[in-house]
Amino acid sequence: MHSSFVITPALKHELQTLFKLEQCLFGEHCYPDFFFRQAYDCWPDGLLVARNELQQIMGYVLVAPAQSAHEHSAWILSLAVAPEHQRKGVAHGLLLHALEHFSHIQSLCLTVHPHNPALALYQKLGFIEVEHEDDYFGENEPRIKMQYRP
Repeated sequence: MHSSFVITPALKHELQTLFKLEQCLFGEHCYPDFFFRQAYDCWPDGLLVARNELQQIMGYVLVAPAQSAHEHSAWILSLAVAPEHQRKGVAHGLLLHALEHFSHIQSLCLTVHPHNPALALYQKLGFIEVEHEDDYFGENEPRIKMQYRP
């Protein structure tokens, strides 16, 4: 926990706020509003928000567990910090919280655009590049797949 914000599970009445933040930051690649309701029901422990002392949402992270025959892993499906709260350690705090909360799994994966400034944060926290795909979200939509192993 950082001194200027607290990280807790999202509350149902906050889902529309999370969607609006997602939409603001990711535009056409944002998750639809109903997805946040489903995420709230399916992965309540993985939908975490950072709130300031006024209880305003500064950002959120969405982590979804995944299990295959070979590995128990999780995916960071979204990490978003409101523009006015960026560069204040919110994303770092959310990621550290997620890494601690999911420390029992074998790996934590995510995708990131090669030019996203968050790439440096992921690398700093120990995520490594495992794959690059030029058309991950369609033509000319490259993403780097990264993985963290506790």
